[in-house]
This record gives sequence, C-alpha cells and structure tokens, in this order.
Amino acid sequence: MKWLCIHGTGSSAAIFQDQLAAITTNLQAKHAFHFINGPFESKPAAGLDLRHPDGPYYTWWQKSTVTNIRAACQNFHKYVIQHSNSPYDGVVCFSRGCLLVASYIWLHQTENPTEPLPFKAVVFICGGPVFSVLEELADEVHEWDRRTKLALRERASKEAILKWGKDRWTTPGGNGDDDLHLDPSAPIDPSNVFGLDTVKIPQKLRIKIPTLHVYGRVDPRLPASLQLVYLSESTKRLTYQHEGGHNIPRSSAAAEGIARLIDECAQMVGVNTQQSHQDR
Repeated sequence: MKWLCIHGTGSSAAIFQDQLAAITTNLQAKHAFHFINGPFESKPAAGLDLRHPDGPYYTWWQKSTVTNIRAACQNFHKYVIQHSNSPYDGVVCFSRGCLLVASYIWLHQTENPTEPLPFKAVVFICGGPVFSVLEELADEVHEWDRRTKLALRERASKEAILKWGKDRWTTPGGNGDDDLHLDPSAPIDPSNVFGLDTVKIPQKLRIKIPTLHVYGRVDPRLPASLQLVYLSESTKRLTYQHEGGHNIPRSSAAAEGIARLIDECAQMVGVNTQQSHQDR
C-alpha cells in the first residue's frame, strides 16, 4: 500500500520520516511511504529543534484562516492529482497535517459529493478537526479547542522538555491546563464529545473511508483526537492509545501495535498487504 505522509507544523519530510521510523520499519515489505514538505518555511514546532536542530522546518499554512486552509487543501489536491498515474492508497498525517487532511476530506465531500476521494484510508496521529471549517458549532467546542492548545504549547515547549523530560505530559501546567480533568478511560457520549455533538453532524462532514486514530493518553489535545474519532464512520475506524503525549511513540510495543493496525486498515480497503510494494 502506498502512503503519502504529511508532517505537522514546524517540521519537515525528513523529520517526520525519522519520527515514524520505528513504525514503518515493521511495514517495509508491505507498504511504501512517501514524505513531502509543506510549502512554507516556519520556525520549529515547540521543542522539535532539540532533537532536530538543523532544520529546515515547514508548515502547510502561515495563519489559521479558512481562506488559507482552503488554499492549502487546493494545493494538497493538486499534488495528489498530479500523482494519479501512481496513486496514493492512503495518507499518514500528524498534528497540523491531520487538520489539513481532515479539512480536505470535508471540503471535498461538501463541494464535490459525487467525486470519490483520491485516496482510500487515513492514519491520523494526534489529530483533530479545524472548527472554523465545520458548520454551526457550539461555543463550548471552541473553548475546549482554545484551552487544549494552550496546554499543548506549554507541555511541548523546550523549557518543559529540559525541566521535566517525559514527565512533562503528566505535570500540571501554568496555563490553566491543570484543571482540564482529561480521563482517557472515561466513556464518551457521542452527543457531547467535549462540546461537539457528533450525532447531529451531517453526513457530508463524516469521514466515511477507513481511518486509524493514534493518540496519547496524556496529550493535552486528547479532546481534539477523540472528536476526530467520532467524526469518522464507526464501522470503519480503528484506534490506538499510547502512553505518551502529543508525540509519535517509538517503543517497540507501540510501534508494532500501530503497524498491525495499519495493516488492518489496508485490508479494510482491499489492498493486498502480502504483496511487496516493490511489485506495485
């Protein structure tokens, strides 16, 4: 299965390839992964320059407006269509890359409802929706979005990494995130997923292709990941919760577990993962 890999903001194709290496190593005989850079240079994501100090770093849009996100979706579409002679079967994305891909799917399904998506599956890692792209959302949704973004900014900072290391994800912060009371084991009511009523979401805003959602148990942005889960078709979605925060797990157990689910996702779309990607 051929995957297009979309990095997060303040990152790059090379950095994302390194971050995914523990997972993709388990899949090399069955899958191909193609990494691309965002179109705009940017400063590094919080703390990323500690592990990858040399850059360069890229992003998919410079300011989070609907106009800019629409333009990013159009550029993404052009890129995918340009490669339709050897099409991508799926997309793997992280953080802002998930915002791009989810927004692209919703805009495509709304504006081109009779035209199939140019890929068959998505792996969302630390994903979430762009609420400005969705329709008629309650103010409570935007408040959760604001608070968890503040929490992530603090937990992922260079200062937090140097002071707390891995413990930063479970250390109460000073931006108000110590009272978020996020419990990843708590039951979810689809009519109130952190303020989002996913039951009333119209079909055009529901992701209908197979999805795998990977998220961290102590990620401050966990609410966004769970909202994206419940915006995806329940019969075609897989989930994997790892023990970390807003990051891609590198432990062998987590990497192997995620790799197995990527295989399962491929089987859901009918791609023969027993065939080496060199033969495709």
